[in-house]
Amino acid sequence: MKTCSLLLALALSASPAAAQDPADAIKELAGKLSKDGTSGRLAEAMATDAGVQAVQEKIDFLLSSRIARLERDASGCFEDYLFSTDAAGDLVLRPERKPEFDALRRRLPGALKAMAGFNRRADEIVRRLGDANPMDHLAKTAWNDSGFRAAFFHRHPAELRELDDAELLDAQGFRGLERAPDGRFRVAGPYAQELRDRMASLFELLEAVKPYEKSYLKLVATVPDAAARATLSSDLAALFLVGRVIRQANEGSQTPIGSVSEADEDKKIEASVAFTVDVAEYAPAVKECEAAVAALKASLDTLATEVAAGATDETNLIGFIRNERPRVLLAERMMAARDEQRGKADEIMASTLEEDFTANGERLTVKKGKYVDDDGAESADALKAAIETVREEFAGTIREDFDRIAERCVDSEVIGVLENRPGTYLLMDFRDRVLDRLVHDVRRQGLAVFIRAYLVKQGEEYSVRPDRTVRVEALLKRAEAIRKEQEK
Repeated sequence: MKTCSLLLALALSASPAAAQDPADAIKELAGKLSKDGTSGRLAEAMATDAGVQAVQEKIDFLLSSRIARLERDASGCFEDYLFSTDAAGDLVLRPERKPEFDALRRRLPGALKAMAGFNRRADEIVRRLGDANPMDHLAKTAWNDSGFRAAFFHRHPAELRELDDAELLDAQGFRGLERAPDGRFRVAGPYAQELRDRMASLFELLEAVKPYEKSYLKLVATVPDAAARATLSSDLAALFLVGRVIRQANEGSQTPIGSVSEADEDKKIEASVAFTVDVAEYAPAVKECEAAVAALKASLDTLATEVAAGATDETNLIGFIRNERPRVLLAERMMAARDEQRGKADEIMASTLEEDFTANGERLTVKKGKYVDDDGAESADALKAAIETVREEFAGTIREDFDRIAERCVDSEVIGVLENRPGTYLLMDFRDRVLDRLVHDVRRQGLAVFIRAYLVKQGEEYSVRPDRTVRVEALLKRAEAIRKEQEK
């Protein structure tokens, strides 16, 4: 635990300046190096893309042991991040962690709502199982038990949970926002690049849609139903449907709703879009998108008031949030993500039904030959063992870390959060994000670690440390090898 505490202290001491793009920071350092001897050759190399890559590889090497320690003891680092110890050895929530811990606590009531779809499917299994057969009775009792349901759910929490709008937005890159000490949101942290990439990709998609809007409107003009035609004629409808066609094509979807054909000026062929069914059938989906965009606008308008002003990332974000057109494409992605998640949940439950049960009309029975003893006979004990395995996996592999930490806490509110079983997946997500944050903060110090390891400051310039000359020469050879690879 001591090692993890030291790493935590190191991570939390990262300077804001370290948020600069790593490649730019390396090239900036090149300008501060002495121009003589090995130092001068290093400066020349670091000003090139090959040299930047070589230095970044060296930084990754220098940081690898620290990051490996964090990953080996994720639970210990999670504990150290959140808690300190008092004189009695009990765990006490760090005051600076209270805001994010409280944010986690406020999300826990939504855990049961996230399980609603899964619970409906479990209720259906219970309804269809009988009681006369001892095996069926055992299965019915298990699937009717909230403890077993929580355990089974946490085998596949990412697929079985129902995502709310905030989680969907988070998954589209907005987890790249972090609250600064002044309470304002900034594009920062381990997921910041996800948000930058999402904004860029949606603006690119906007441009990709434009050539096909004319073709789309021609299709809509042929729709006989006036109400459907009016719905489909809007700018929102064109962005939503054509945008979905192009996104699906880019992602290699197995179930595309249509296709596009590029223009050919030489053959005087215009760009065109086509759908797999009559375009009129998409009117309900457009209505759904209209509602999604309206809800998204309300959320983003509120968010815009809380984003810090001034810096380039934040200025770009505010412009993105207030632009109606990319908002439509963002809503389309959120709708698709929700549908995809529900599809995965259906697949998991369908697989469970197929593997564990036999259906005779509406009635379900435990599949024959699935749970047998050593002699191949149907065995209630084998079924009990399988049910208990699900419970034990949840109590052990999944819950163990949180229960152990709760055991050492004295604050009842903190204990309540850590022992919340339906919300275990939220605790798991939170722990993963803490680890990502710690790894990110260690990486932010990479150039500083490189400087301490290989350079010495003399006046206003840096020079290669005499005792590191051989290692820097090896780095220069690596940079030259990368340059040759890049030129091939």
